[in-house]
Amino acid sequence: MVFVKAQEKKREGKKENARKKNHQNSLFIALVVRFLTKRFIWEYDPTLESTYRHQATIDDEAVTMEILDTAGQEDTIQKEGHMRWGEGFVLVYDITDRGSFEEVLPLKNILDEIKKPKNVTLILVGNKADLDHSRQVSTEEGEKLATELACAFYECSACTGEGNITEIFYELCREVRRRRMVQGKTRRRSSTTHVKQAINKMLTKISS
Repeated sequence: MVFVKAQEKKREGKKENARKKNHQNSLFIALVVRFLTKRFIWEYDPTLESTYRHQATIDDEAVTMEILDTAGQEDTIQKEGHMRWGEGFVLVYDITDRGSFEEVLPLKNILDEIKKPKNVTLILVGNKADLDHSRQVSTEEGEKLATELACAFYECSACTGEGNITEIFYELCREVRRRRMVQGKTRRRSSTTHVKQAINKMLTKISS
């Protein structure tokens, strides 16, 4: 009897985890659909993985985005593969659900572990800003967490279009572009240093 009860609790726990993941996933899907189509769709299948391609002009430069919705994958290897594939991440929580907010930091820690030694490029987003009367997470808390994560912060509503949802994705692209430029300069400096060291070694040998 104890074993059966334990199994029942375990199943309930799994169901609850699945519910949370589906909820978080629907938050992101709603955000992406609003960004791509300027519309809100009430029903989603949060279990379907999708990749969206979108072309835009950001700061006079043509950009092609590939946006991956992972459908709350539980497979660890697959999840890690997706995280390694991504260059930028949008971490979305529900301002009416404190639990979703509290899961942001653990997820960021996972990203840091998988992406190290590279720094993670991300944007923090509080969704459902239209439900301010049911708010469980204050704007100040979101801003404080974003400061800790060293990233930009937005509040918006995928339902009503409140907040600049387009700017969320555009700013993420800018951050990815800036990170690429910094890494490119670092690699060039490193290559130049290696060349100088090699030349100095050659000159030292010739002199001796």
